[in-house]
Amino acid sequence: MIGIFEIFMWYLLLVLYMGQIKGVFGTYEPITYKTGCTLWGIFPIFSGALTVKAAKHPTRSMKLGREVSRILLIFYPLEFAIALTYSICSCVNLGQRRKNLTTVADEAMSNF
Repeated sequence: MIGIFEIFMWYLLLVLYMGQIKGVFGTYEPITYKTGCTLWGIFPIFSGALTVKAAKHPTRSMKLGREVSRILLIFYPLEFAIALTYSICSCVNLGQRRKNLTTVADEAMSNF
């Protein structure tokens, strides 16, 4: 679906580009048209077709890949917990640091 969407968007840009009227600022040339955005759409379509083919005819290495994926799924909640703990501790330390700070106005008044 993403690949088809990218190809249609490229086609839309092509139609808009071809229908431009040369104005005061010249003709706009979209960079996605020049870089070949259509090729970007072909890769997701091709990889999706290969994925469907592999799912219909699983191999031994594919079964091993599934087992590795199951093991790695265990670490996602652990990673989230570590990130959450780190952000909470950082916010707590930020609040403690503010108590020790003095403002510029306080330092100016202390000099008088």
